[in-house]
Amino acid sequence: MSSPLKRSLSTTGRSISPPPLQRKIPRLTEHVSSTREPSVDQLRIFSWNVNGVGPLLQKQLSFSADSLSPLRTFLKRHHWPQFLCLQEVKISSKDTATQRRLQAAANQSAAGDEPSYTIEFSLPRDKYNATGFGGKVHGVATLIRDDFGSRLRATRRPDWDLEGRVLVHELDMGLVVINGYWVNGTSNPYRDPETGQVVGTRHDHKLRFHQWMLDEALRLERSGLHVILIGDMNIARARIDGHPNLRTSPVQHVKNRADFNAKFFTYENGLSAVDVFRHKHGNRQKYTYHPRGRNWGESCDRVDLIVVSRSLVDPLDAVAETDILDNALDRGHSDHVPLWVALDMSIFSAKAAQSGSD
Repeated sequence: MSSPLKRSLSTTGRSISPPPLQRKIPRLTEHVSSTREPSVDQLRIFSWNVNGVGPLLQKQLSFSADSLSPLRTFLKRHHWPQFLCLQEVKISSKDTATQRRLQAAANQSAAGDEPSYTIEFSLPRDKYNATGFGGKVHGVATLIRDDFGSRLRATRRPDWDLEGRVLVHELDMGLVVINGYWVNGTSNPYRDPETGQVVGTRHDHKLRFHQWMLDEALRLERSGLHVILIGDMNIARARIDGHPNLRTSPVQHVKNRADFNAKFFTYENGLSAVDVFRHKHGNRQKYTYHPRGRNWGESCDRVDLIVVSRSLVDPLDAVAETDILDNALDRGHSDHVPLWVALDMSIFSAKAAQSGSD
């Protein structure tokens, strides 16, 4: 949902915003604190739609005494999460130089006792539907802390995802983390990836994407794995998730919302998953999308979500904490703020030990 302008309730879509190469990271202030020091038994997964990685590649922060990149500063301020899932990185699949620069920024000036990170990418490879700005559209990347990397069994890019929107990370703990930049529904045309012929709209493609993600998650659950869907899902689920208004026009947005809620939360044959922010914080109003060019809090939506298999809540009760970093500092150069979840890894260790003794 990246756009520098407030969305109108009557618009059918928004234009793709260019990579914000000239946008600066806000100055750090004394009153903005980091997330608190985590428990050693927690698996912490952060997500952030960065709307382009350009500002994260600065060699150093001009307002800081150290030489950390903005990306490294973010990781340090939030106590080195094991995963940082980025969406809308806006890197061309051919641009290996920027991919290397992002890897370097994640590890810039790392002290000997600080962790390092490896980055996995999924970038557009659809020659008909992901061509804007020289192919610098969409794209996801996941930073994985190296001292946790041994727990990673596999990372894969689903064959059905040609726009660079999905990374699937399977862990040896019986967990799967799916970093996703979900399709934004608009009336713009969608072209067949093989022929280039128009075969509907981006609204139609969004509904197909919902089904593909549901099928992926259900298949993983049926194999005995717990699923974590995290990222920009481009859906505000309910009235409480949009301020001052929830988008209801054109009517296709209502249909997209109903389809998402049915498939992932309410439908008997769906995922029956848990929205962890609502699970932990009830009706608290926090938002993840804050468009630029508007006063903070004037127009915002909760469209970035963390959705987990119900088994992670009942019976495991594995979700320890979750929150949205709903402040201008953490929004940085983007139009989305980060969000995160912490899982109690001791629960998975105990479960593995019990399985081994059976």
